[in-house]
Amino acid sequence: MQILSRNEASDRSGNIELSSVDVTVDVSGAPELAREDYPVTSRLALTTAAPRLFIDVAGRVDAVRIDGEDRAFTAEEDRVWIDGVPTGAPVEIEVDARCRYSRTGEGLHRYQDPEDGLVYLYTQFEPNDAHRAWPCIDQPDVKPRWTFHVTAPAGWVVSSNGPLDASEELPGAPDSVRHDFGTTPPLSSYITALVAGPWAVVDGGHWQGGAADGGHADLRLRLMCRKALEPFIDSDDILEVTRAGLDFYHARYGTTYPWGTYDQVFVPEYNLGAMENPGCVTFNETYLSRTAPTLSERQRRANTILHEMCHMWFGDLVTPAWWDDLWLKESFAENQGATAAAAATRYRGEWASFAVNRKAWAYEQDQMPTTHPIAADIPDVAAAKTNFDGITYAKGAAVLKQLVAWVGEDAFYAGARRYFQDHAFGATRLGDLLAALEAASGRSLEQWKGAWLETTGPSVLSASWSTGPFGEVTDFTLHQSGGASGGVLRPHRLVVSTWKFGGGRLEATHSFDVRIEGESAPIDPEGALAHPGGAAEVDMVVVNDQDLTYAVSRLDPHSTDVALAYAGTCPEAITRAVVWAALWNALRDGLVDPRRFVQSALVAVESEAEPAVRDRLLALAHSAIRDYLPGGARQGLRELLSAATIRYARETGDADAARAFTRAFITEFEAYGPGAFTELVRGYAAGDDIDLAWRARCALAARGLVDADGITAWRDADGSGEAQRHAARALASLPDADSRAGAWESVFSGALSNDILSATLAGLAASSWEGDAGTGAAIDRMEEFWQSHTIGMSLRYVRGVLAVGLDIDRPGTVAQTLDALRAWLDAHNIPIDTSRIAPDAPPADNSLCTVPPTALLTAVSPHYRASAALLQNSGKDNAARPADDAAPVAVSDADIDRVAQQLAAAYPAEDRAQQQQNYREHYLFYRNDGENVQTLAGALATYTLGSYNAWRGSNGDDDTLDRTYHSLLAQYRQQTGNIKVDKDDYLRHIMLGMQLILATAYCHNVESRGHLQTAGSHGLKALFKTAPERIRLTPEGISLNP
Repeated sequence: MQILSRNEASDRSGNIELSSVDVTVDVSGAPELAREDYPVTSRLALTTAAPRLFIDVAGRVDAVRIDGEDRAFTAEEDRVWIDGVPTGAPVEIEVDARCRYSRTGEGLHRYQDPEDGLVYLYTQFEPNDAHRAWPCIDQPDVKPRWTFHVTAPAGWVVSSNGPLDASEELPGAPDSVRHDFGTTPPLSSYITALVAGPWAVVDGGHWQGGAADGGHADLRLRLMCRKALEPFIDSDDILEVTRAGLDFYHARYGTTYPWGTYDQVFVPEYNLGAMENPGCVTFNETYLSRTAPTLSERQRRANTILHEMCHMWFGDLVTPAWWDDLWLKESFAENQGATAAAAATRYRGEWASFAVNRKAWAYEQDQMPTTHPIAADIPDVAAAKTNFDGITYAKGAAVLKQLVAWVGEDAFYAGARRYFQDHAFGATRLGDLLAALEAASGRSLEQWKGAWLETTGPSVLSASWSTGPFGEVTDFTLHQSGGASGGVLRPHRLVVSTWKFGGGRLEATHSFDVRIEGESAPIDPEGALAHPGGAAEVDMVVVNDQDLTYAVSRLDPHSTDVALAYAGTCPEAITRAVVWAALWNALRDGLVDPRRFVQSALVAVESEAEPAVRDRLLALAHSAIRDYLPGGARQGLRELLSAATIRYARETGDADAARAFTRAFITEFEAYGPGAFTELVRGYAAGDDIDLAWRARCALAARGLVDADGITAWRDADGSGEAQRHAARALASLPDADSRAGAWESVFSGALSNDILSATLAGLAASSWEGDAGTGAAIDRMEEFWQSHTIGMSLRYVRGVLAVGLDIDRPGTVAQTLDALRAWLDAHNIPIDTSRIAPDAPPADNSLCTVPPTALLTAVSPHYRASAALLQNSGKDNAARPADDAAPVAVSDADIDRVAQQLAAAYPAEDRAQQQQNYREHYLFYRNDGENVQTLAGALATYTLGSYNAWRGSNGDDDTLDRTYHSLLAQYRQQTGNIKVDKDDYLRHIMLGMQLILATAYCHNVESRGHLQTAGSHGLKALFKTAPERIRLTPEGISLNP
């Protein structure tokens, strides 16, 4: 297929005025799967200024007529070129074609239910796949009126955008019925729709109402799904949300719903979550469940229902003229769906869910090399398809929430009403909406647009303060960094809150409404905390409480400690969500130890009252283990997570929570969880709960604890379409060479439907197979697959192939995967830095791998006598000696900055700022790990361990590292009890020791390794005044070789 460019679309819409399209479709032969296509005729009433034009159609064109007369045409892939079209006067162009049924979820998709053999059809078009189903002018700024006539088998239910006017049997064809639909208001092609099949229908009655424009709507509400799913559609909840949404939007948008009807159809093998076809909204049928859906699943569905409903105005009534203005529809629908759910339905915690769920998607994508502005440059449709992402959706929605906070909610909705009134049924650009908002708010938004919509990366916000001699809090300041946003400092309005811990829970003490446009702004200008004892009210400071803006919010070190210990006791769900989001961002940025995060999450999740936050914490704990720890450090936490979740599942009295905990338990078992739970998982696999049964069956398959015959037997006994998908995943995950070869062969065969392709790739990724994963070969074939398949299938392929985990404890597999990616990117001249994935070979100027100058390492330790004494007494019974019970060393931020600056001064001038930041972060990393001890003994143990491992060239696995540290700590405690602690000396030991440990872990190139060995040797000599070769350090402690 050819790719429609923005310039081509602009040229065509500038020459053509399309007033209506009349489409006649015959799908009466759809139940016969041998029939691969169907006849369709489109009649386009238009006026053109150019005598040559093209109509979009992906199919075989049989005839073209202009005003009833046959005309010659040229078929060029998915375009039909027509010459000699009369100009300046209305004409009708009629195109007869045969279009193909789809198995990829694009165009007119056909699905046969394996459970009962019934066949179902539905369309899916965004951004421009309408011409796969019928001839049309397939671009968003061309908005004709549409009339559909559909011939389908008798007994089928047919739905489209307009209300059904009439249905009648065709003369001479008693098995077929023609359905004629009413003409729609002006509508873009990508949201036209056809759904046909023996659907089960739930009559939801009517909704009646109107908006401030004086209109009145009487909407028939229907729900549709496959007949096999009819017993499981929880229609009361869906219809309750639907009615609440219609009330909510009519009260705020000022324009009455214009589309005449409201069908909501749950369809199989869907590429998306849902699609906003007016009058005929389609949803992925995974929003229905054969078991009782949990509250968080119903909440997610409610958000999607309201998201699509918002599109009836933002996107359908007023449509972006081109795909570079997706913010005008997807960001608004994402934001308003959450707003409506929180304000108008029982799902009041939706903004908490957004803060800890959807925004994580945005932060992650916004910090990748492939990030883009919200108002992105979209030169063609292919670029548009890759921009339906976390930036367009979640970041756009978060930025919109900030806009509402900035201009005020009343002004925002007043601007929206003006926008709909001025541009109803039209196509707009970003400036049209901003003009309406400026008029309503009285504020210029030009600077706001530049800072928020035309830049990339998140802002980073943090707070600082000083504490006086009597506990008064002064200089309470909000800071903004543009380091992650290209230096851009954005305008924010947000809430900073303070909390104290007492009575076993966190309690709010103050909430400050703050505006910041530059690098800093005062938080407490009135001095609410500047009184004696004010510091007692500041156990935790939460930046961006209420989640009003889009920014990575940093917790200060003390707040981090308090949050990790007590976040679950905070009474406000939105605050808990913001805090967990901040901790997760800190984990991803290397500022919080993943082990500590997992332990804290598992404590908090047991009592988490907000289901969406609970479920997210379980997912984050799993991800922290799988994605942010080396293989050697995972097993202990997997055992902890498995034991905790199954215990919680058994002890809770909440059925939803029990299901969530059990799912998390099975997920962890699949990822090499403890073998001791195998029989328990087998029990779930054989159980009556079909959801848990298939999760358990897939987990057993991935571990090689069931064979192909067993999986096939389960599939055949179930018989459902869902079972087909689950079984495909399970079979592909079997950890043996033949199963994997067969799975990869099916992937490349071109015979799989969209859902089965994704399931097969997911199985390959989940397998416990430790041989060649096949990823390299799949990457090599990526371009071939892309060119021979539709873009929807290609996106599924790429996502599935690259859904691989990396383990730095297995450097060969890391190198194999990254080398294949780098080779592909290099071959296609794509300059993306894959070192962000796993820095196994950092660039030469990587500051982490810049080893400390020798002068620092040889002069750092005045306590070599303690170290020498430690060696002399290494063979004695230290348990009999009194231990050092020194209090933790108290250091301030100023102390940390001063020592970091002193150490950085030994580097070249151009490197000092970065090294100072590195040393500060090294200390914070040490302090934030709850296993580390804040005493001189802890500092010396860290420096000794870092020097020894750098000299030896390896840290070993995490368990060995931890045991060795604690053995050293025990030995040093016997020698440091009478030493007066100098804070600067204490900090230097930790900063340099952590630098050596981290560099040993992450710097693997030959040059770095040589420098590290030299650095480690110097450090050991400075500590022990002996040759490093004589020193032996093990998990049992340190000793001297003979």
